[in-house]
Amino acid sequence: MLARTIDTFEDLFRRFEPDLTDPFGWLGEGSARNGRMRPRMEVVRTDSDLVVRVELPGVDPDSVDVTLEDTTLRVRAERRVDDAVEQGEYLRREFAYGTFDGAVRLPSGIDPDKLTARYDAGILEVRVPHSAEKAVKVPVQVGSGGGKSQKELKAAS
Repeated sequence: MLARTIDTFEDLFRRFEPDLTDPFGWLGEGSARNGRMRPRMEVVRTDSDLVVRVELPGVDPDSVDVTLEDTTLRVRAERRVDDAVEQGEYLRREFAYGTFDGAVRLPSGIDPDKLTARYDAGILEVRVPHSAEKAVKVPVQVGSGGGKSQKELKAAS
């Protein structure tokens, strides 16, 4: 029982480890763990699009892969070490190298043929058109066993 609890705790810690080692996101872009880049990503909703932006400076555009599967938009990329630089002795090394694999869950009803992706000046921008869904007010009916009548509820509001 104790061994199972420790395994569960270790699994839980591993899930939150990146957040615990960088709780304020100060490492952000430029950090890497286990050969994986951690570039910053943002998602913005406009009237007509969801805009997903990912910072990928120094990434070869040919290594960027954007896919949509069901409602999951996945971005994969790799930043490789320049062979000419790799031959030297590093005195300071802060660049992050490795792979990136990030995913964003999108609302249902996305038309995959209307997605666009553009990589410019180190920023990948994926535009996902969406229909402007408006909130619909649902009337609530009150039963007679609830203690207050329909008239009392209207008077209270």
